Amino acid sequence: MQTLLSGFRTTLSNILNNRQIFLLSVATITISISILGLFLLLFFNLNGFLSKWNSQVQLIVYLEDDITAAQRGALKGIISNAPNIESMAEVSRQKAWAEFQSNISENLKPLMDLDFNPLPASYKIKFKNTESRLAHIRELSNEIKGKSGVESVEYGVEWIERFEKFMVFSQVFLFSMGALLCLALTLIISNTIRLSIYSRQAEIELMLLIGATPRFVKIPFLLEGMLQGLIGSILALFLIGGAHFYLKSEFQSSIESMAMEIEFIAEPFLLGLVGMSVFVGFMASYISTFQFLRMLNKK
Repeated sequence: MQTLLSGFRTTLSNILNNRQIFLLSVATITISISILGLFLLLFFNLNGFLSKWNSQVQLIVYLEDDITAAQRGALKGIISNAPNIESMAEVSRQKAWAEFQSNISENLKPLMDLDFNPLPASYKIKFKNTESRLAHIRELSNEIKGKSGVESVEYGVEWIERFEKFMVFSQVFLFSMGALLCLALTLIISNTIRLSIYSRQAEIELMLLIGATPRFVKIPFLLEGMLQGLIGSILALFLIGGAHFYLKSEFQSSIESMAMEIEFIAEPFLLGLVGMSVFVGFMASYISTFQFLRMLNKK
């Protein structure tokens, strides 16, 4: 306990003597963690948007105009036997045309005053919201596509696949960015601690000569590195919180119609950012002190 208290006092002395370097290091950590946190914020909300959209995706089977009753019966049999079906609504040509006209603007209605109905009848199929939902939609789509009486099958496959690829890319990008930032922060904190060590080199050598243990010498610098990481990450959380507040105040009203909300980063990930920053600070300080003490032993 006495060693730890002495370490805290020495750490405070090191910070005061090298305050500009310490503050610069903290600022760099804050900016780096903020960048990573902003990408996490974006990823969480895009993932939420994709999940919401995924839950609303439905399979639409457009029917040919000359479809027979037997062909309708065969299609209904395939659909009813498919797994995870929540509901199926049959939309006649008349109903489809009425819905289309009710959704277009008044300015375009004169242009839609046609003598015929160009829209086909269709089945709108909703699936239960399970993890394998999209897989079941694809399976049923592939099974129905090309059947007699079916004109086409749609469920926004192109957009879904693009979003899925984008989310995979985002995960790889976040992991890569996190790894690069950890490496950069390790180098920055390590150099800061190294400067602090060399400013007290004569004192450290004297302490070792009169019997101080390597652990006693390391503690103040380990604490300094961890403190840099802790302060930098906490300041970054305030910046990320400010960005979240701005995004919510500016854009929340635009997505309320979709029953969505701009969410903040989940607590485990926030704690992970702080823990990662403190751990990087500890490791960077450990590397610097280890290298310095090894150098002294070689003299």
